[in-house]
Parts: sequence; structure tokens; C-alpha cells
Amino acid sequence: MKKILIPTDFSENSYKAIDYILELFKNEVCVFYFLNVYNYGTHGLSAIEMLQADDEWFEKPKENSLKQLGDLLEEYTVNRNDAKHEYHVISESLSLVKALEKHTKKLNIDLIVLEGNTKVNKNIETVVGEMRTCPVLIVPRNVFFNIGINLTIASDFMDSVRTIEIDNFLKTFKNTSLKVSILVLGDQSAFTDEVNRNMMLLFNHLEYGLGVSVKVEFAEQSSNLKAYAASHFNNIMCVVDNKPGILRKFGIYKSKVISTIEKFHNHPVLTIHQ
Repeated sequence: MKKILIPTDFSENSYKAIDYILELFKNEVCVFYFLNVYNYGTHGLSAIEMLQADDEWFEKPKENSLKQLGDLLEEYTVNRNDAKHEYHVISESLSLVKALEKHTKKLNIDLIVLEGNTKVNKNIETVVGEMRTCPVLIVPRNVFFNIGINLTIASDFMDSVRTIEIDNFLKTFKNTSLKVSILVLGDQSAFTDEVNRNMMLLFNHLEYGLGVSVKVEFAEQSSNLKAYAASHFNNIMCVVDNKPGILRKFGIYKSKVISTIEKFHNHPVLTIHQ
């Protein structure tokens, strides 16, 4: 049974992301947790004003969050009932990342689902950069579901790919038609022995270890990457976020995977972690 955590702000795009992920996992037994984070709008308030605030001021954001979560829960449990799916709601007065960290650990979450935009926003950048205990699936606003699962794993293979998150994702779809491609990023004529070795390790693991038929393709430049995405419009793109170095941990550099995600803004993007 998969446990999937979906933050929601109750927007139209948020509902589209929920609809997509429910359709994606329609053949699988899953528990879905809908998470809403809220704040008290304390910006500009003095300490004295906060102390003088009545109980209603503190309760109203929580009540609004719970009411909207209740409406969402009714929509999916009553109007779109699926015997294989179970739903729960969570309301938290925390930052999005803190709430995700708390409940990913507490509930042993297998997948986080975020609604995406044309550009990678700060929430996505922060979650992808800091949430490293499970994969994150980013669902764009104009996504549509295609019959079967087509997953493309894109990497420069400068490092070997940690396969545990890929394995867990692929094994979920035992009841679904599944196709996998490996997209090697970089100039093929300049690949080192290490790059070739890392690519073949992943290929052999998927082909012979998991029994999945795998196709290998190459994208030498960013323009090739965009062209690949345009010609594979129904694929889920999987990108590998390498272990952050010291400069990234201090916020001097952001993950290279962010610029890759932006090239796939019309595709669902699965980020896995080294």
C-alpha cells in the first residue's frame, strides 16, 4: 500500500494535480493525505497587538483550513469513491517544508505530489532541495493522463544512480502498462568510462533486475532536451538530484536539477535523490 502526501491550497491547479495522481494510481491500493498549511497573517503586527488578539482571531485560519479540507474530503470520498483509495486530511500552522518533513517521517510517506507552474516557484525549489527522504512528483497545470505509464529517467550519469526510489515508484504500477526510457544528457562522443559504466548499471538493473524493457536515448544540448520533451509529451520525466555539496547547503548554489525541471514544465516531473 502506497502512502502519498499532497499539499493543497484549494486552487484549481491543486485540484488538477489531485485528479491526475488519483488517475495515475487508479489500479493501486493507496492512502492519500491532503495537507493544507495556513498562517495567522502576523506581518506588521506588534507583540502587544498579538497579545491582545482574541481567540476568534487565532481560531479562524484553522477553521477555514479544516472547512475547506472537509469539502475536499467529501468530494473524493463521496462523489468520486474508489474502493482502492483511502483519504485523510491534515491541517498545519507550519511552513510547507516543515509540515512535509513532519508528516513524511510520521506517516512513512512514499511520494510527495506538488502542483507545478510554468516556472519553478520557491516552494518547489525548496521542497526539491530539502525533502530528500522520498521522491517528489511535480504535476503541471495543463497535464493530462495518458493510458499506461511512460517514464523517462534523465541524467548525465557523472555519478551512479541510486535506484531505490525508482524501484519503489515502478513497482507500484504492477497493474499498469509501463514503458521506461533512459535519457543520457551530454555529448556522447565525450562520455568517460565512468559515465558509460553508470548508465549501463542503471540499464542492467532495470532490464534484468526489474524485468522492465528499457530504451536508451541521448540529448547532447539543452535544445535537444526541449525537443525530446516536445516529442514525448505524455511521458513522466524523472530527474536525479545529486547529493548537495557544502555550498548548496549554505544556499550559495541551487540544485542543477531545477534548471532541468524548467525545461520539462509541461510534463509531470519525478525528482529522485542521491
